[in-house]
Amino acid sequence: MDLSNVRIREHFGIVTNDTSTNQFSFLVSPPKNRESIEKEDIVSIDHPRYGDACQIIAQVKEITSYEEVAGSTIGERLGKLQAKAQIIGYFDLRSEIRPLHRLLLPPNPGSRVYVPYLKFLEDIFNRGIEGKSYEKPIYLGKSEIIAASAEAADQTDFYLDGAELATNNTLICAIDGVGKTHAAAVIIEELANKTSHQIAIVDPNGEYTSIGSATKPDQIHHFDFQTAIINVDGSGNRQEDTLKKINANRMSILTAESSTLKQRNEIYSSLLNAIARSRMGTTNSPLLLIIEDADNIALEAIEEILSAKDAFGVILLTSHPTLLGGKILSQMQTQIVGKINDPQDLAYLQNVISGSTAQLSCLNAGEWVISGLDIIRPTKIHMRERYSKAK
Repeated sequence: MDLSNVRIREHFGIVTNDTSTNQFSFLVSPPKNRESIEKEDIVSIDHPRYGDACQIIAQVKEITSYEEVAGSTIGERLGKLQAKAQIIGYFDLRSEIRPLHRLLLPPNPGSRVYVPYLKFLEDIFNRGIEGKSYEKPIYLGKSEIIAASAEAADQTDFYLDGAELATNNTLICAIDGVGKTHAAAVIIEELANKTSHQIAIVDPNGEYTSIGSATKPDQIHHFDFQTAIINVDGSGNRQEDTLKKINANRMSILTAESSTLKQRNEIYSSLLNAIARSRMGTTNSPLLLIIEDADNIALEAIEEILSAKDAFGVILLTSHPTLLGGKILSQMQTQIVGKINDPQDLAYLQNVISGSTAQLSCLNAGEWVISGLDIIRPTKIHMRERYSKAK
């Protein structure tokens, strides 16, 4: 790959003698007419053995100032900046498949520090851990990573692999009111438009019934799917009929708004058991199940769905993930985590997103930390707006 497409031509600093395989320090010296490095910025340096064919990527963790006393008067003192960066790993630019490699040699003192371009960072971070580009990239919003583009500095776009998300298990968790349903709706819009998977939504409060309806009459975005709203509150509805409707429709929304919390628990638990039994041993493509308020449904029913690994992909939404229990949580390949206050939930989730600087208790509405088995590193993002109107 041509380095002119990877990083800004001018360097922004020089690596000092303080280097290791985990971090390095550098003296900050931005070029003229360019802004300086800031905390949390991503920088790159050449590999100590392979040179510029392999780019080390690191994140600035701290910037300190110091003075060089050149004389006896204040006017002769020169202010300097020194930054410390944590190494994420390195990427081999000689290959089209670019997994993140662990650095086994410390960077060379005197190496020049560069600022990568936005498109390059989007390319390397929006890949699976094997380094392959996503088969079905779905756009969720802007990440916390700011990089240089041809026009100006901007946040990088963040994607997940829709093919993986639709067939694996995902946890969306946060306190009430910060956007769990909004986050799920964004994912559903993307999956419904960009994959052919069947989707069924357990929607106890009728929050998803407007999925696929444009927010404005003149909206440019087109929806390539239709929804079937199925009332499953037990008033004359048979499970056999519900199962037929789910199988016959691309997207099914299973509502039970007229039922009490206890009735919903019983209705959805029984229905999930029936869906699991109906899919066992079939050759149908996996059904993606989105389950709102998962902690209010019998855990045994969710466990039965999860046990049929080739028949389902599952997205669970909850305000208290630890209520789901370790057996269920251990089967979540992807975690989308918003603001959390409960100490038990925090203890579990901080371990899950280790490597992210985000404080879960300090996240704002619309801010999420995304981590997972097929994600290079936990990343904080700002979820995009919905294309379809909210209820």
